[in-house]
Amino acid sequence: MKKKKENRKKAIPPGRDKQPSLPPSENTCLLINIVLAGIIVFIFIYSALFSPSGADYPVKCIHEQLTGEPCPSCGLSRSFSYIIRGDIEAALMLNPYGLRVFLFFLFHLVMRISNIIFIIRKPQYTRELVLADSGLAIITFLLAFGQFFAWYFNLFF
Repeated sequence: MKKKKENRKKAIPPGRDKQPSLPPSENTCLLINIVLAGIIVFIFIYSALFSPSGADYPVKCIHEQLTGEPCPSCGLSRSFSYIIRGDIEAALMLNPYGLRVFLFFLFHLVMRISNIIFIIRKPQYTRELVLADSGLAIITFLLAFGQFFAWYFNLFF
């Protein structure tokens, strides 16, 4: 009798009593969203740390350094710093596209956090989430950064 009970215990697949983990595709999607959210948070912290009125920004415009002329992204970091501090007028004076790009990053931070929660709660819908996320990401990227591509296209062609 004791052998039969022991055999039954052995027949139960190992780890069955544990909570099921996410499949690899959901883990990958979750990791990507966590990394992207972290990058966006880093951008916001970077913008908050450096004074927009000072000249201590560690990132300089490569295009301006090479050609001596400003590009559409010149002043974007300082514009972000002013937006973080609530001075939208000063931000728009530095870079007219700054608010649009800032809103892109803010939207994506909210979307990444929402995706993380969604993947944890409903992992079976990850494929649909990835499709919707990809479509939204492409549309918002083009809305936020389209003017930069147009400027470079006009510059080279």
